[in-house]
Amino acid sequence: MEPIKQQEEPELSPLIIDGPPWEKKHELGFFVAFVETLKAFLMRPAKTFSVMRRNTGIGDALVYTVAIQVFTFLWSFALTDANPEMFLPQNPELRDMLDLPENFGQIMILLYPVSVILLQFISAFAVHLSLKWRGLQTYDFPLIFRIFAYSSGTAALLLLIPVMGGLLSLAMTVYLAFIGLRTIYAIEPGSFVVTIIMAFFITLGLYIGLVLGITIALLFLSLLI
Repeated sequence: MEPIKQQEEPELSPLIIDGPPWEKKHELGFFVAFVETLKAFLMRPAKTFSVMRRNTGIGDALVYTVAIQVFTFLWSFALTDANPEMFLPQNPELRDMLDLPENFGQIMILLYPVSVILLQFISAFAVHLSLKWRGLQTYDFPLIFRIFAYSSGTAALLLLIPVMGGLLSLAMTVYLAFIGLRTIYAIEPGSFVVTIIMAFFITLGLYIGLVLGITIALLFLSLLI
């Protein structure tokens, strides 16, 4: 009697191994690398994170998440027929006091990629800091940055879904980040929840502090000029 053969899992695509594919776009081509990366993280996130290269820079991951988030922002902005004036203070006295230029709304739209980059660094640093404070093990910031960059970038596509897009994108970001941390660092659900809560408050504090600092600096410069 022949032994029962165990059903083998389908092999991973060679595009994913030592990837993600986006980090091999010079070999695969921009479009193929982009589509294969989306498919990899949406359909097989655990497998993709498990074979993701560990020692590399953050440049490719940063470009990936910024490109998708900026695209979805501009697409949503165009569909909702929003007005750049929404970025201006609604109080006329506050506008006069700040002495903002007439094209301030357009400037804010152009600066959106900068805000995405800042938030990406701040949130990754907050998670890294939360993990280190808890003393779970040694964590590599560039690797954590890449986990969250690919998670938030991939999830940002869900923003294109009307009404529920924002919530779905947030939920997918958290889910992919958990899969990434669990796969690479074997973090458990309870530890992940505590880490994310800590990281949320750290991110909020750092972001508010940064915005206030920039606002004070601009006010100070306006007074000098």
